[in-house]
Amino acid sequence: MILERLAVKIFSGTEIDKEKALRNAYGILSGVMGIAVNALLFAVKFAIGRITNSIAILADAFNNLGDIGSSVVTIIGFKLASKPPDREHPFGHGRAEYITSLIISLFVMLVGFELFRDSIGRISDPSAVVFSLPSFIILIFSIGAKLWLGKFTGKLAEKIDSKALDASSMDSYGDVVSTFTAALALLSSRFTSFPVDGYVGLLVSLFIMYAGYNLIREAVDLLIGGRPDPNLVEEIKRKVLSYEGIIGVHDLMVHNYGPGRCVVSLHAEVPENMSVVKAHDIIDNVERDLSEELGVFITIHMDPLNVDDEEIVKTRREIEMIVNEVPGVLSIHDLRVVGSGEKKNVIFDVVVSSDVREHEEQAVKHKIISEIKKVYPGYNPVITVDRHYV
Repeated sequence: MILERLAVKIFSGTEIDKEKALRNAYGILSGVMGIAVNALLFAVKFAIGRITNSIAILADAFNNLGDIGSSVVTIIGFKLASKPPDREHPFGHGRAEYITSLIISLFVMLVGFELFRDSIGRISDPSAVVFSLPSFIILIFSIGAKLWLGKFTGKLAEKIDSKALDASSMDSYGDVVSTFTAALALLSSRFTSFPVDGYVGLLVSLFIMYAGYNLIREAVDLLIGGRPDPNLVEEIKRKVLSYEGIIGVHDLMVHNYGPGRCVVSLHAEVPENMSVVKAHDIIDNVERDLSEELGVFITIHMDPLNVDDEEIVKTRREIEMIVNEVPGVLSIHDLRVVGSGEKKNVIFDVVVSSDVREHEEQAVKHKIISEIKKVYPGYNPVITVDRHYV
């Protein structure tokens, strides 16, 4: 609550709302705490390393100095992401946070790789380790500090659903494991010459690199345009369909320009006998309400749908049954029958799943046409294939 009030006070003079102010504040807080903890660890380890003339402690001190870099990246990333839209970036700079996530994820992979390399070295060429109480105490202190920082950053990441802070939290946990193996080497040296830490470090390094790979994959998906959050998609559909007069939704697309910066477009079906003025008023209300409630930029195209003509209703129902039997087809929309007499065009769009490759679309289309002609020999199906984007 204190941070929330502080964030609102700090950003009250800007145009960003409370949620964006809080997101920026949490991101900067995470970076500042990362700098503080790593600077403290560096100072303590450097001082004790010089006093005890321990190369290992001095090396670990400079490792903490390097970790300050990832915290600086976090702060810069959130500051850039919070910049308002400008002429060159009309949808803001929110994706800068995803770039931050990618950079820190690479740090996680680096921690895993270095631990893997060191572990292989300890296994293939084990060297005698001399137990030192000051070194052991420093390592335990470092583990505690990094463990706290990982949990603290993880809680902030959960509060604002931030992939960048998720990666930063994992980076801290990676250091915890790396330092733990060093402490294990010191402790086990009192009882055995077997490189216990090498084998433990080897297993853990693989886990860290796997976690880093997943973080990188998520960041890349966000940057190049992955599937939107299914919860957001369902919430948009539910809210749009809750308005009287809207009887269907299709062609829903969500473009992610960063946290809280989504551009949404969709087609809303309305009865064709509804007046244009009334339908337009409903669409305007939906766009305005969803923009305020969900914090998205939304544009809705209005599609008139004939719900009274018995022939069209019957045809739509039977064609839906036909396409449901075709693998890869999800639904149809915008069906209309054009012409008179025995020869008519039945025009509609068919939505195929992402499992259907582009070169397979024509085969799916011809399959549907063939099945329709078995039931309606006089109909000429005119089909447009749509992709399933959400």
